[in-house]
Amino acid sequence: MPETAQLLADRLHSEGGRVVNFFNHLSAEQWKARIYPQAGDWRMHELLAHIVSAEIGRKELIMSIATGGEGAPPRFDIDQFNQEEVEKLSRETDAYLLELFSRQRDELCKFVSKLEPADLERTGIDPFLGKAPLAEIIRLTYLHLQIHLRDAKRCL
Repeated sequence: MPETAQLLADRLHSEGGRVVNFFNHLSAEQWKARIYPQAGDWRMHELLAHIVSAEIGRKELIMSIATGGEGAPPRFDIDQFNQEEVEKLSRETDAYLLELFSRQRDELCKFVSKLEPADLERTGIDPFLGKAPLAEIIRLTYLHLQIHLRDAKRCL
């Protein structure tokens, strides 16, 4: 049975809650943990900045494809985007980033929950997946968080 918009929205909501819960329960020492040394020595704060930037970008991508857009522009460099956005958002406090993530995730959940089955079948260009149905792009949005939380937990 294919996933409905409401099931996808519910999964986005629950995974978003797991992210907020994880970061809210880190100790001061855990915030210092190095997560991705190869990505410019990312620690928890930089990982949170990445999660926020990805959330904003993926929300824009999903909304664009759902309303007839093509998706990511040709030659979009995801690595450069991540580096620039993390550098910019890392200037913000952890509390601000968590609030921004929560707000963006809530908006995405509301939007996704209202999609029609035909909307979920629309295809668009995802920077990671390439050309894919919107349902798959939405699914990757919460799987992306699961991967990063798993990596972060391994470092603690």
